[in-house]
Amino acid sequence: MIRSVFCLAKALWLIRTKKIEDIRRILQQRKMNCAESWTIDEAEKAAEQMDKLNRFFFIRIACLERSLALSLLATSCGKKVDWIVGVKLSPFASHAWIEVKGKPVKEMENLQKYKKMVVV
Repeated sequence: MIRSVFCLAKALWLIRTKKIEDIRRILQQRKMNCAESWTIDEAEKAAEQMDKLNRFFFIRIACLERSLALSLLATSCGKKVDWIVGVKLSPFASHAWIEVKGKPVKEMENLQKYKKMVVV
């Protein structure tokens, strides 16, 4: 749980201080040091834990913050996930999520409508 707190805090800091391209590079470097992927069970447990943490942060934690924190958490454990930011038109919306071996983790939204713009 402590590691999750630090990863969420780091994600919040990165989003507020770095450009998306810089965040992409940071995640790519971290993923290069990982030998294997999270299992879907590990990723779902981490996502549930991250959602519980949301109650203790007095700021907005939406899909971008959550997905980046999960990606940082995975790589801090030596595991890979894909961090994705996508957009859709009509009506315009953006969304960020993680995938394990091509499967979205704990997503309720229909992601097929989104065009993947950033994949790390």
